[in-house]
Amino acid sequence: MIRDNHGLHFVQTVPLFAGLSEETKQWVADAVVTRQYQRDERVYGPGDRTGLFIVHAGQIKVHRLADSGTEQLLRLMSPGDFLGETALLADTTTDHFAVALQPSELCMLERERFTKLLEQHPSVAVQMLQTVSGRLGKAEHMVSDLSGRSVAQRVAQQLLHLADEAGRPVFTLPTTKRELASYLGTTPETLSRRLGTLQETGVIRLGNGQRVELLDRGALRKVASGE
Repeated sequence: MIRDNHGLHFVQTVPLFAGLSEETKQWVADAVVTRQYQRDERVYGPGDRTGLFIVHAGQIKVHRLADSGTEQLLRLMSPGDFLGETALLADTTTDHFAVALQPSELCMLERERFTKLLEQHPSVAVQMLQTVSGRLGKAEHMVSDLSGRSVAQRVAQQLLHLADEAGRPVFTLPTTKRELASYLGTTPETLSRRLGTLQETGVIRLGNGQRVELLDRGALRKVASGE
């Protein structure tokens, strides 16, 4: 790992550190270590002891392996998101994988330095708890959706969510269809059929690579709501 002097600009853009003084932000910037990850490179895995990782650029996939050996996608991390906090706060090893989905840069704050930061600035802990609580709420919402919504509804809702994240109707699926199917609680074959149906009815257009274009957002909302 190589220490990087551009850390201050990064720290100033991370919501987790928004309430810190400029002096403390500089301390964090001096403390973080940055590393480049290539596509499919593992950031950490089960049994590793980690620091706090914050995504600076790229996208990170967090997943577990089920007893059957299949991959269970937990969440996707974008610039500004942090990961590794569960094992860090509990002083344990991780129980999941974090893998780069595309060339990415992460900043890492070592365990000892992060503990010192929390002791001196409890506001960071409060911000972290709020973020983790939000993740839990989304996870509970997903569980509810899996049990109460059809596959067609879940696919439509996810496409709307991805378009909102991209800020435009044309976007690229951030994962493979197999990974997305796992996340939505279905099979790759069923997911492909649902996407095909949406394309045949003129709601979306599927392009090369993982490209998707929303053609009729209103119709997609109706599918997502079960109308």
